[in-house]
Amino acid sequence: FIDAAAETGLIGLLSFSVVEQALREARDWPPHLKMAINVSPVQFRDPQLAQHIMKLVTEAGFPPHRLEVEITEASLLEDRDQVLATIGSLKNVGISISLDDFGTGYASLAQVNNLPVDRIKIDKSFISTIVKSEQTAAIVNTITSLGHTLNVPITAEGIESEQVRNELGKYGCAEGQGYLFGRPLSADTVRTFLEMKERGGAAGEESPEDDEGEARPKIRRSW
Repeated sequence: FIDAAAETGLIGLLSFSVVEQALREARDWPPHLKMAINVSPVQFRDPQLAQHIMKLVTEAGFPPHRLEVEITEASLLEDRDQVLATIGSLKNVGISISLDDFGTGYASLAQVNNLPVDRIKIDKSFISTIVKSEQTAAIVNTITSLGHTLNVPITAEGIESEQVRNELGKYGCAEGQGYLFGRPLSADTVRTFLEMKERGGAAGEESPEDDEGEARPKIRRSW
């Protein structure tokens, strides 16, 4: 339905509604936790995008430095000057920017070098086959080396096994997200989990299971 929302022009309203709910839910989480939100390439056609996001952040009372906006390589196909202006406005108030699904789009190394991103996320299509394909492993190695050279943190998406996590460690990638660390959880379940941790839950404690059909945050973890 995301594609349908983009084609009908409803993606902006849908995204802002989700972001508004997420900001209000996460503002009372422990202060060291950040929240990442996705922004559709279509939304970058709106020159007021940064103002819309900052307005939601202000109204929710959410600290800007705890927010990370994820953009895809497809966003770079829009008006580049406008995209850079939007990113610059967000970064000026402390919001960080990550390049999502890297490796599947049209970003060249030159574009990445000139793009003021705070994180690069390797697409799960590469991560899922890293132990089966030498070519894929070489691509992941190149991306992680790029991140180290540019001093930009690298996050691997779609980690589902210890074998994959161990393989990533060989290339210096020490942060990722995926089912190995936990399934998406409802806001209520996350709240319960955080309360358990505050009461002294054991380190590495598994997240509680959840089967509710509502919007659910994902887990990103370092090792």
